[in-house]
Amino acid sequence: MIPLTRPDGTSLLINPDRIELVEETPDTVLTLADGKKILVRETATEVATRFHYYQRSLHVDSRFGGRRAYDPPPEHDPAQYENPNRARLRAYGENSRG
Repeated sequence: MIPLTRPDGTSLLINPDRIELVEETPDTVLTLADGKKILVRETATEVATRFHYYQRSLHVDSRFGGRRAYDPPPEHDPAQYENPNRARLRAYGENSRG
């Protein structure tokens, strides 16, 4: 979802995959896939930039499975924290008795 602003100042989140057309007439009008039109404060260039960053956030490094530059460092990975209850944790399978 990308954050945008209506002319009255209220915020809204738009699913960028639903945007079909962005027009400046001189206001910016988004036409969605279902034909609904939404007027926003941002320029068409700003909407396109936010769309671009949204797409990058979905696809960057997904092909390679690597970490992104803005990911937290590996030492801050919650999976690495010591859990005081770890000794009592057990996995239950089909043959386990609960």
